[in-house]
Amino acid sequence: MQNTLRALALMMAVLIAAFSLGCGGGDEEEGDPVAETVTATPPAGSEVAANATIALAFDQPVESVAGATGSGKNWTIPVAANLSITWTNKDGSAGGPVALAYKLKAADKTAPKISGGNVKNGAKDVDPAPLNEKGITLEFSEAVGQGTAELKPEGGEVLGTEAKWEDKKVTLTLLAGKTLANETTYVITVGGVKDAAGNALEGGTVKFTTKGKE
Repeated sequence: MQNTLRALALMMAVLIAAFSLGCGGGDEEEGDPVAETVTATPPAGSEVAANATIALAFDQPVESVAGATGSGKNWTIPVAANLSITWTNKDGSAGGPVALAYKLKAADKTAPKISGGNVKNGAKDVDPAPLNEKGITLEFSEAVGQGTAELKPEGGEVLGTEAKWEDKKVTLTLLAGKTLANETTYVITVGGVKDAAGNALEGGTVKFTTKGKE
């Protein structure tokens, strides 16, 4: 009887030990995720100015990218006919290489400008209702990086807005409780905007006046 009990106790001990070994890693923290893909803008194969930069977006944050500046998932690197993208992951492991080939053209020395939108510089009798509802959109002559955009009544305080930057345009949406008034001159000031070649925005001010009440 005692032998049987000892045997059962031994078997239980072996099973408990095996279960513990099988689950031993359950409490360990997982390492930092490793970046596996990178998206380039403009995409490989594009024709770009010789002084342009390429925007790199990784699927996971990385520690560094050879020859590039940035942080996290977003980096920029000067263009070349043939780029080899390598990076260091957050866990210290190496990523890449990813080959990118471009067709280079003459250096871009032309500054981007505000070329359109739903308000024009110097416009009069602008109906504020659709702007209050859908926001104010400014379009640029070429794709630009994100900058700053402020809206305020002439001589007044800056109005609260949310800015959404998309390639060649920015949309300013008024925050809750903020609206454009009638018979008022407003000024939009755009700053810190550059194209892919580093040319700064030319003429970053838009002034318009809303119409009177009907």
